[in-house]
Amino acid sequence: MRNQFFAAVAAFALGACVGGIEGMPGGDDTTGQSARQLFDSTVPPKLTAKCASCHVGPETSSTNMFLGPDGLSSYYTTLTNDRAVNGGFDPAAATILTKGMHEGPEWTAQEKQVITTWLLAEQAERGVDTTPPPTGGPTNTTARGAEMSFAACLSVSLTEYNTTAAYEVANMNSERGRCYSCHEPGGAGGAYWGRANNYEDMLGKWQEEVFFTGAFQAQLQPDNTYKIAAADSKICNKGLEKDNNLGTHPSFDCQQNNGTNLQNLKTFVDQMNTKLAGGGCPAPAFKTPSLPN
Repeated sequence: MRNQFFAAVAAFALGACVGGIEGMPGGDDTTGQSARQLFDSTVPPKLTAKCASCHVGPETSSTNMFLGPDGLSSYYTTLTNDRAVNGGFDPAAATILTKGMHEGPEWTAQEKQVITTWLLAEQAERGVDTTPPPTGGPTNTTARGAEMSFAACLSVSLTEYNTTAAYEVANMNSERGRCYSCHEPGGAGGAYWGRANNYEDMLGKWQEEVFFTGAFQAQLQPDNTYKIAAADSKICNKGLEKDNNLGTHPSFDCQQNNGTNLQNLKTFVDQMNTKLAGGGCPAPAFKTPSLPN
C-alpha cells in the first residue's frame, strides 16, 4: 500500500512538469522511494535557491532558521522537527508553503507541488492521523478527536484564558529573554506565543492543529478515552534542549517564578475540561490555519 502511495504522488508530481521534476536530472523516477529519499532527490535545490540565504543559521538568530545551522546537511532534520514550518506534514498548514512572497520570493506552482508531494509522503509514512472525530457519538475515543473538541472549546473561552492568565506561559524568561521575544512578529520563532492583541493571537494559534501540541497534549485515560492536559513536560524539556545537546533552543527553567507560569496553564486546562464536560463548547474542529506574519 505504501509503495502504491509513493507511486501515485510521484506520478502526480512528474505529470506537473514536462521532462521531469525541476532539479532532478533526466526526470528520474521516484517510484518506491521513502519520504526521505523523495525529499533528497527533489526538494533541496529549491530550498537552496530560494530560502538558504536567509534561513540557514543558529536557532537564536533574528530570522527563523528553519533550514538549520549547517546548510544542506541540516535541511531535512530541522524541517521535519519544526511543526510550524512543516504543518504537521499537512500542506494546507505548512508555512513553508503558505508564507508566500515576503522578503524572499514566492514558490512557483511547480515548486509548491514538489514540496506538497514530499509532505504527503511524510504524512503517509509517519502514519499521521488526519481522520475527523466520529459523528453522533463521543469524540474523546481518539487522541485527535479529543484535541479537536478542546480546540473548539478554546474559541469560546477568552474569559477563562484571561482569568487564569494562561498567557503568562509566554512570559517565561530564558537566557535570550522572554519567550515572546522570539515568538512574536520579528522574532526567530514566529508569532505563535506572542503578546499581540493582548495575547489573543496566541489563543487563536493554539486552536490550530499544528500549534495545539505546543501547549497541550492528549493523555490516555484508564477507560481508554483521551483527555487533554497541559504539555508541561514538553515545555520543560524544551528548556533543557540546549543543555542536553538535543538542539539549540535557549535554555530556561520551566519552574521559574515558583512554577506559576505553568500552573496558570494547568488551571486553564482544568477549566476547559470542566466546560467541555458541561456541554458548553462548539462542535469539534481545529481552526483553519492563518497566514503567518
